[in-house]
Amino acid sequence: MVARVEHRRLAQLLEADPDLADGLDPGELTAARARAVAHVVELEPPVWDTSAIQARAEPGWLGLYVLDGLLIRRVDVGRRAACELFGPSDLIRPWDTDGDYDPLPISVEWLVLKPTRLAVLDTGFVLRIARWPTISSRIVSRVAQRARQLALVQAVTHLPRSHARLLILFWLIAERWGRVCPDGIRVDLPVTHEVLGLLVGAHRPTVTIALQRLYRVGFLVREENGRWLLTRKAIESLEHPDSLDFIDGDDPAVAAPA
Repeated sequence: MVARVEHRRLAQLLEADPDLADGLDPGELTAARARAVAHVVELEPPVWDTSAIQARAEPGWLGLYVLDGLLIRRVDVGRRAACELFGPSDLIRPWDTDGDYDPLPISVEWLVLKPTRLAVLDTGFVLRIARWPTISSRIVSRVAQRARQLALVQAVTHLPRSHARLLILFWLIAERWGRVCPDGIRVDLPVTHEVLGLLVGAHRPTVTIALQRLYRVGFLVREENGRWLLTRKAIESLEHPDSLDFIDGDDPAVAAPA
């Protein structure tokens, strides 16, 4: 699908993400809110064709700020694949393509997991908020946070047992985008077992077995409409990583599927 840019619809970025305005005094905050507005790109599942936004992007653009929704960036290198998950408060730049790695056979696909809105932080936006450099600094800090998160996810893929990989992955997602409830933390993640495998570096059948084990011990419950419950019992177990070897039996965890 081609993204739809709503020129008549504006997002007030500091209302969508108040943390970006930390440090501004009340008088400045009112003025900053009025200026920190951006056009909106709306995406619908299942696939996002980024060619239109790539053609429009200019050197002065900061990027596209995820207001809500979930996206996956899938990268295929030959017969191997890996995924990155993006959600609210992430900054993406799909015009920074992966085609510069020739002659490696690399392809990139953007998958829309749920309806998503992106704020276009274009040159006009950058000029409008230039009076408040702390806003730009905090936006850029989200890129650094994203890099740290990605490094942690990569470390998780090296754990020997796939059920531990999945459990920690769900905790990392829950920490960013989950909703606390009496039974634990609920996470909206409408993905297949194959995509989960790409996220944690395991084959789809291995992911299925690992999810069954996590369900059996009361750590993770798949609910309706792509919603998952990370239980209080699971969260407590994460305080003692050695306890993640609780499950007996073979765990044929392997690197990313072919």
